[in-house]
Amino acid sequence: MHKIHGTYCAALTPFNVDYSINKKLLLDHCHYLLSENIDGIAIFGSTGEGNSLSVEEKLDAINYLIENKIDPKKLLPGTGLSSIKDTVKFTKTVGKMNVRGVLVLPPFYYKNVSSEGIIDYYKRLVEEVNDTKLQYLLYHIPQISGVNIDFNVIEKLLSRYPDNIIGIKDSSGDSDNMLKMIKYFKNFSVFSGSDSLALRVVKGGGAGAITAVSNISGRLLSFIINNWKNESSISNFKELQSLQEEIRSNVFHQQPISTLKAFISIKENNLEWNRLLPPLTLLHEPSKNTSIISLLELTKKMNLLFANS
Repeated sequence: MHKIHGTYCAALTPFNVDYSINKKLLLDHCHYLLSENIDGIAIFGSTGEGNSLSVEEKLDAINYLIENKIDPKKLLPGTGLSSIKDTVKFTKTVGKMNVRGVLVLPPFYYKNVSSEGIIDYYKRLVEEVNDTKLQYLLYHIPQISGVNIDFNVIEKLLSRYPDNIIGIKDSSGDSDNMLKMIKYFKNFSVFSGSDSLALRVVKGGGAGAITAVSNISGRLLSFIINNWKNESSISNFKELQSLQEEIRSNVFHQQPISTLKAFISIKENNLEWNRLLPPLTLLHEPSKNTSIISLLELTKKMNLLFANS
């Protein structure tokens, strides 16, 4: 039985002109996401530009969300940083806020590191945070972090901290590796980082998905994950899955965070959304961008399909 499962959105972070977090817009977005029938929000991960923000900024924003009636049990903050001391500080503080859990990148500056080094990092984190109730998801995204979380790392951590290390978000795009993980590690919550692969992963016994595209199609992804066992009785289920794959393809046709923010800025008629932290850059004239135009049509189609499902 998975200790955590479902559909989580890797939430975007809106910014003010001075690059501070637009907390009011973030709050509105979190309320919107939760209204879309997702299970929770993975805040300040890769999609949320978390590694471009200070620990203090992120803690201030999380406090603001909780003070404004976002249930902390719906939050899954990304706390993994290259500095072990900052990771411990951030993780320990959000743990005291009673969040659902934490999503932890391995340290990502040095490349070609050994499994032993990665294990030592996570061991030090869990032991210095010293919270027997806090649950950790490892974050595997080697194409960006340059760090591979292999089976040896998972096995050693699970044997030492079975109540703390409960799962992994795998954004490698390698579904075969995820399915092997599911088979090898019983009751270990394997989350797909890809909307397109999520169905295959949950059919193989996976826990669900944590994705960027669910910022705009969370209701669709949640429906697929919650209803795959009833696929044969839902006449347009395959069409819904194909639509999810098409939406993701359009988002990833260009830099995905830029595309998602530009899309929301047009959909919500709010240019405050079309702002990113360097080194990311915004999409200029998003209303004329072919990917944005396609996404507007695809999300309209999503609503029509839901009406008929």
